[in-house]
Amino acid sequence: MKDLWIKFGCFITGYNYRIIKNSSEGSAKAVKKYLSAVLIISILWGFIGYAFTQRYLHGDKTVSVIGSIVMIIMVIQVERQIILTIGKNRWARAFRIIIGLVMAIIGSVILDQIIFKDDVEKQKMQNVILEVDKMLPVKTKELDLQIQNLISQINAKERERAEINNANPFEKQNTVETKNIPTRMKMSDGIYRDTIITKRDIKIEDVPNHKLAVIPQITDQIQQLTRQRIENENMKLHMQDTLTNQMQSKVGFLDELNILFSILFTSRIALFIWCLLFLFFFSIELFVLVNKIWDQRNDYDQTIIHQMDMRIKMLEHLSEKGPKSEVATGRSNIL
Repeated sequence: MKDLWIKFGCFITGYNYRIIKNSSEGSAKAVKKYLSAVLIISILWGFIGYAFTQRYLHGDKTVSVIGSIVMIIMVIQVERQIILTIGKNRWARAFRIIIGLVMAIIGSVILDQIIFKDDVEKQKMQNVILEVDKMLPVKTKELDLQIQNLISQINAKERERAEINNANPFEKQNTVETKNIPTRMKMSDGIYRDTIITKRDIKIEDVPNHKLAVIPQITDQIQQLTRQRIENENMKLHMQDTLTNQMQSKVGFLDELNILFSILFTSRIALFIWCLLFLFFFSIELFVLVNKIWDQRNDYDQTIIHQMDMRIKMLEHLSEKGPKSEVATGRSNIL
């Protein structure tokens, strides 16, 4: 079980397990110490990544777990930059402090949003009510104009239908009937000849009024306009609830940040709690860095440095030996 814990610590911190296994107990304790610090930071940021993904990215449980894992991997990789550094690297320390400061601010703000969730919701509801009160008269006026327009159209259609219904159901229609009648007529020369006489008879009869066929179409138009009027009236009745739901659904991360900061700057207790959380996160973020700065070199570090020095000396020896062997080879070729 001990070896498994050390193997896991080497996997997380990036240490070489074979070297640690052959090193002293001090090196093994250093691995355990760094592992504990990284686990503390990873657990915190895993929770923050899960909550952030679920709350603001609207992810389900699977997506939130993936967001948590991504955040944990990022934290581990950042901490490895300090753990695996051998010697003093001021630039790496400075950047780690800056990263720790930024992460502490972000972490404390996100955690504050979870802690002060009820207070944020109350303030958010108040802001939503104010926004709805501003928008409600404008939206209501627009609906009133639409309703009045629809009522005018409905009245015009009903008058048109009433005029058609009150009109005579029949109308006069003239029908001209032409007949060709063959006959014999005496011409001017006194001779009778066959000819055709064209006779036109005008017949007047009553037919159904053609305007009556338009009544079903007008009735359908009146029904459609009436449905639109009823829909607009229902929208007007529920406009306040509709606007409230729309405003609540559109509140995002930045809106809640503004609400949170307004709470922090108006409440000393809330500001004090945020400062405590910030100091806690900042201390946790610098935990590994402080341990790395104040720890003395152990035999693991010395082994790594010794291997590196031996490798450098071997490469230098090979680079010096290379030109000499080339010169000797050149002289032998000349002889």
